[in-house]
Amino acid sequence: MMKLGSRAALATASIVAAALQPACAMNVNLPAGYVLNGTMQQDIDTKTAQDGQRFTIITPAGSVINGHLSQVERANVGRKAHVTLNLDTIRFTDGTSTGLSADVIALEQHKTTNAAQAIGTVLGAMIVGNIIGKAVGTNAGGMVGVAGGALLAANTSQNIVVPAGSNVSIRLTAPMVTRQQAR
Repeated sequence: MMKLGSRAALATASIVAAALQPACAMNVNLPAGYVLNGTMQQDIDTKTAQDGQRFTIITPAGSVINGHLSQVERANVGRKAHVTLNLDTIRFTDGTSTGLSADVIALEQHKTTNAAQAIGTVLGAMIVGNIIGKAVGTNAGGMVGVAGGALLAANTSQNIVVPAGSNVSIRLTAPMVTRQQAR
């Protein structure tokens, strides 16, 4: 009788262990050009971001896309902010991972103006415009300088901010194929 109880306990333990193991890897066959959507999990701000900084995107199905930043440039006078989001791998809900060849095609972002930098640009342009205006015999140089400085500041003094929770769309640049593994 004890032997039967041991067999029943062993069978129950085997069933529980099988249920706790991850499912077999899923089959995935997505063509190049396929679009995946997801949600950014971290804030990205070109004011503080660094090359190599890691980020994750979660798809509606629960897959995790891992990537890193490169070519991070902060906004500055005469230079627009820039950042490249590189997509590295995708991990499916069953634990299977594969490399990812894809480009970001849409991303919710905000631009933040560096106020001190913008004011400095406008004031500097006003002074230069005023000097040039006086040299040519007009008092309008300062106002022309302000207008030019404001245009320059509006076009160059904005950092890129991608808040956590932003929607991201990516397009596969190569097919993504995984095959179910036998147990």
